[in-house]
Amino acid sequence: MNDQNNFNLDLSWVHSSTTERTKERFNEIKTYAYLAFDELDKDKNGFIDESELLEALNSSSTSEREKAFIAFLLDNRQSIADSFDEGAHQDPEGISRMDLEAYFKMISQLM
Repeated sequence: MNDQNNFNLDLSWVHSSTTERTKERFNEIKTYAYLAFDELDKDKNGFIDESELLEALNSSSTSEREKAFIAFLLDNRQSIADSFDEGAHQDPEGISRMDLEAYFKMISQLM
């Protein structure tokens, strides 16, 4: 069940004068999040939690580019997690694929 009307997202980083570079960077983050989801979800519970993101961020095998994308996910983790209500299966602090989809769709509409 989508719960877009019942949460308060911090979207202060999205400005009405969004540049093409910002849009491009956002699309890079979105692509990374979709492609890396299974790798980031170490416990395979369907959610990426803060500890999993921190583990990837602190890994020597993670590139600087990927670390920037992970930092975005960490900084916006709660807003992303709040983007979609998975019902009884929800991890309130974890990011699901549905959370990512709802969050990125909403941001894309604002840009």
